[in-house]
Amino acid sequence: MYVYAITGALCFAYGVFCMVKGGSHVKNVGWRTKEEYPKSYYFTVIFMILLGVSMIVSGFILKR
Repeated sequence: MYVYAITGALCFAYGVFCMVKGGSHVKNVGWRTKEEYPKSYYFTVIFMILLGVSMIVSGFILKR
């Protein structure tokens, strides 16, 4: 029941962490800044924040 909310909070926290630090983890490369890999950075931030919010909301709406 609360697994969705916890997982969503972790995804949201990672998206915010990437925004604060100004970078993201790139496969087979490691941590890179948004100036080096802007597409990967924006995709990661937007995807993780949207995924986190949707999981938190769905966890409370779909209570059983």
